[in-house]
Formats: sequence, C-alpha cells, structure tokens
Amino acid sequence: MKFCVLFSIAMAVGLLSQAGGVAAQQPIAIATPPSGSIYNSSAAAIGKVLADKAGLRMTLQAMGGSSQYLPIVNAGEVPLGIANVYETSLAVKGEDYFKGRPNKDLRVVAILYPLRNTIFVKKDSDIKKLADLKGKRGPTGFTSQRILTSVTNAALAPGGITLDDVKGVNVANIISNVNAFKEGRTDFFVFALGGAPIREADAAVGGVRALTAENTPAVVAAVKKQVPVAYLRLEKPSPANTGLLEQGYLVSYGVNLLASTKTPDDVVYKVVKAMHDNAADLGKVFPPLRMLDTKAMAQAVDGAEYHPGAAKYYKEVGQWPPKQM
Repeated sequence: MKFCVLFSIAMAVGLLSQAGGVAAQQPIAIATPPSGSIYNSSAAAIGKVLADKAGLRMTLQAMGGSSQYLPIVNAGEVPLGIANVYETSLAVKGEDYFKGRPNKDLRVVAILYPLRNTIFVKKDSDIKKLADLKGKRGPTGFTSQRILTSVTNAALAPGGITLDDVKGVNVANIISNVNAFKEGRTDFFVFALGGAPIREADAAVGGVRALTAENTPAVVAAVKKQVPVAYLRLEKPSPANTGLLEQGYLVSYGVNLLASTKTPDDVVYKVVKAMHDNAADLGKVFPPLRMLDTKAMAQAVDGAEYHPGAAKYYKEVGQWPPKQM
C-alpha cells in the first residue's frame, strides 16, 4: 500500500473539513528517505494519525537519504526527521562520514520502534545462509544514505563477512538497493522487516527469503563491531513479515524521531503527546509502528540531548530521565 498516497488524501480531507486555527497552522515537515522506505512510510502514518486525531498538519519532505537530510534538520530548515539511533550519535558527535561536521543542534524527540534489518535473497536461491553471500553481487556505495554501509555490514556480520567480500554494485540509497535486486543486478538486498518494498520484490522475483542469524556471543560481538548499539531480536513469520519463512534472529536497533534546537517547543510537545495518546492508531496504519512502546519513548541516545518540548511531556508522564538502551 502506498502510505504517501494515504497521507496526501488525509491532508486534503483535513484541509477541507477543518477551519480556524488548524487551517491556519503551518504544516510541520518531516524529512525522510525516498517514498517506499520504512522511514517514509512511518512519517506518512504519523502525519495521517496526528492530522486525524490531533489536528496537526504535517507534510513529508522525501530526500535521497538520512546522511543528506540530518544536517538540514540540524540547521532548522526542516523541523523534524527520522534516523536510526546509531546514525544520530554519529551526526551529533561529528564522527565517521560526519567527521569535522558535528550536528550539535540535533535533538531527540522519541524512540519509535526497533528496526529489524536483514538480508533478502530469492526464495529459490541456492544461498541458504549469510556466509554463502561471499563472492556474490551486492549493493555498495549508498552515496545518499551512507549509514547503510554500516548497517549492511552488521546484517552480514553473523555470516563472518562484510561488503568487502561481495562483488559491489553501486547504489544510492535503500530504495535503489531493492531496485537493483529486482532488476537482476544484485543477488541480495538489505531492508528492514515489514517494509513495502520487500513485498514488491517478493512479487517481482517470485518470492524472497530472509537470511537470519544465530544468537551466540561471537555473533553478537561481530554485529556490535559494525553497529555498537545493535542487538539480536527473535522474529517469527507473519503476514506482515514478508520473506521471513521461519523464525530466527535479526540484527536490530532503535529508530528515533528528531528535531533541532530551532524547532519550537510547543510543536514538539504536541507531536510527542499526540503520538503517545494515539499509538494504537499509528500501528493500524503502518504495522512496524505497533512496536512503538509508549512506556519507553524516552531512551538515551549516545551523545544526543532530548528536545525541551519532548522532555516536558516525558516528565509529565513519568518517563524522565531517559532510560538507558
């Protein structure tokens, strides 16, 4: 389902049916990767529910990827954005591909859900485990979404390999990584469980299969070498988990909603309160948001501070200070 279409319809209905203060309110923009990405679908769901339930007008600003838009959110040019917690830490502290460019004005708004990242191959492929990907064709580069190099290496780590062990095919971001697979240019792709592009790839190639990990101390250590905040999470097959044919462990880590010091306190407060109060509706619109834990929306993110508007609400509901992840 195209959540951006649903989002656009909801915005149009909201504008036509509501008057006064809501109609006059400037839309709150959320920066995301391209349409179809799990962050884009999450933002669309948040926008729809917050418009329906709280009268907040929101709009999506889809860009090439998070490594492009985090500095834009930091500068206050877009008030909100979505990223994983590891990239948030890198951005705030000015590490890795943000070296020399710390984004010190980024502020955490809320932890949304665990991103369950894994590798997908064709269902009838002779690739049965992650180690079998050595020497195969895989996505590399990720020029617009550079965090994907680390998270893909984390997904490959349980197999004892990295992207250095595959035949690289340059892609720009998470969506072009799926497209390369559908076009037959790669033998696997990386994506978070529950994303619509997995269903599209499944239909395009006659079925896909997720490669899972063994949960051992050595595997956990290998994963954390790539993404220090990652852990292994047990997942089971379900209609929402396309490609997961049997239960197994997937590399996981948190996703957060972000703002900047320039995003008004009252805007952030209203967004957090509306998400907290309408969490069940968020999950109905986009299944991964069913994992939003309203009792743990405030969790510590290494190097990052919480936005004052968010902190105000978390103090009111007894979620302050943030829990250690």
